[in-house]
Amino acid sequence: MSATVSSPSRQTRPSGGGLAGVGGAGAMAAAVIAAALALAWAIAAIQSGRPAEKAVLLTGVFIAAILGAAPGFYLIRRRAAARPEITALAFLAACSVSLLGVYFFWVASYVTFPADMLIWSEGDFMNDILKFSVGYPLYAPQFNNDSINYVPGAQLLTHLLGVILGRAWSIPTYRVIQLGYAAVAAFVGLLCSRLILRLAFPETKRGEGWLWNAFGFAALMLAATNSITNHFAHNLHADALAEVANVAAFYLLLRYIETRSAAVLAAMAVMVTAGFFVRQNALIWGVCYGAFLLVWDRQWKRLAAFAGGALLLYGASIAVCFAIWGQPFYYWVFYMLSQHKVAPLRSFQHAMDAWAYFAVLLLGGAAILRSRNMSPLLGAWLMCLFVFLVQTYTSGLGWMLNHMGPGSLQAMVWFVAGLASVWDSALEGSKTAIEIWSRAAAMTAAVALTFSGLGFIRIPLRPIPNDAYRYVHDIEAQFRGVPAKLVLLDLGTWPYIKEKAIVGDRATSIGDRGYSGAGDFTGILTRIRTKHYAKILVHGYRSFDFVYDYFLFPKPTGIRQALLDNYQETGKIRAVEGNPYLKDWAEDPFYFGEISILEPKKN
Repeated sequence: MSATVSSPSRQTRPSGGGLAGVGGAGAMAAAVIAAALALAWAIAAIQSGRPAEKAVLLTGVFIAAILGAAPGFYLIRRRAAARPEITALAFLAACSVSLLGVYFFWVASYVTFPADMLIWSEGDFMNDILKFSVGYPLYAPQFNNDSINYVPGAQLLTHLLGVILGRAWSIPTYRVIQLGYAAVAAFVGLLCSRLILRLAFPETKRGEGWLWNAFGFAALMLAATNSITNHFAHNLHADALAEVANVAAFYLLLRYIETRSAAVLAAMAVMVTAGFFVRQNALIWGVCYGAFLLVWDRQWKRLAAFAGGALLLYGASIAVCFAIWGQPFYYWVFYMLSQHKVAPLRSFQHAMDAWAYFAVLLLGGAAILRSRNMSPLLGAWLMCLFVFLVQTYTSGLGWMLNHMGPGSLQAMVWFVAGLASVWDSALEGSKTAIEIWSRAAAMTAAVALTFSGLGFIRIPLRPIPNDAYRYVHDIEAQFRGVPAKLVLLDLGTWPYIKEKAIVGDRATSIGDRGYSGAGDFTGILTRIRTKHYAKILVHGYRSFDFVYDYFLFPKPTGIRQALLDNYQETGKIRAVEGNPYLKDWAEDPFYFGEISILEPKKN
């Protein structure tokens, strides 16, 4: 005979205990990071000295014990008074924190890797910092091939933080800072979720319990570092800081909806330009703000003040950049970007690859927009959808999905808020204990299963093999006894830091302009023909994907032939032997491949 369960009112009593205010949310976020780091340390200790398969098995047992202990502790403590929705939330919080611990363990070998060569952007990221430190222009004429089409915000802020920390030239420290940006983005995302709930359901305190804060922050941190759209969050690139800029722009919009404050409106105007200097496509928030003010605010004076202020600040900032760098600033930041062509079919494929984030954005929005305060929140939701669609479209510029990273984090913000808004009420109407506990278990399983589709789950193995360190030492050996400025390494700046040498003709600068067909390569061709470099170290020299003369370029650059005519291959650096248990251990396997050592031919 089943017991009857009366469903208590959950409209005014948030599940998961009380934790109000930004300070409480911040304390919980810090606690989640500390717990995840402790789990990462424990996983490393468990795996130390063990074969890979056994190490993963033992790690799985350890994680399973945590997943059982979290709700188990609550059930033992509360016994008959235990509430199924809190039990389920305890499991999800433990699950998300555990996955974050696995991520920290997994990413540690990337973060601590001493060379800036994990992806295409790292060498140029460090090169910009190096140029800034010696007073060399960040944007120079393309003849030098020593600039890229990225704006300098992420590089300069990262360097400033490195200086403050006393680790100005530590590549691992700079990667830790990128993870710090991701954590900040996740925390601001948590504040956005709480604010959405406050705007949608002002009479309740949904989503403010300490369990909701723990689950929400961990889930948002996992979204900020997910393996689908934010795979490069720890790398030396603008991705992590771009997430901060975008979610901060969204937070300001929500704050404006809440307060209609002139100060917040001014901050929105500033945010447009600040976001641009992190990544150019953040200018889209200027359009979003303007559209919201036009359709939902309908105060023409405020719209005019915002538009005028934003345009004035942006124009003044661009004028300053022109005064500092002149025409090369326009060439790299605007002209080169305009030469990149979007492949719509590739954009569509990326939308299919990231379908789970569109799903959670739709589900979260559907849950929130049933509130009585729907109108302004509908505007905020539409702005997030628009931004995500624009980022998806522009991701068709290349093969990676990282342009979609900020939009996917914002999608998760809506999902966390939407889940909190329906979590308690989803169990209402259950008549028996079996029914209510079964529904709680089903909801928990459904949410946990989405974690895989969202790219939260990684195999707990150390991806960077020891052989990668041998590879780095072999590269460094080629610089001994030769001035660094006379050695051209196609990717990576770390060998140049000691001598503060600025060397152009790097692969990313050449490859980017070769692919768009807009580059002038007379500079590097002249230096090759005059045998300017004592050594040239390049990947894929004789392969079809040689970056300096890539097979998909609309026309040959002539660089491969110039090298064949003027340089000879005198040696090779053996490729890295990767982790056999992780087929995708290298974020870009090309950069761990065989290197050809070229030296000038003797006349």
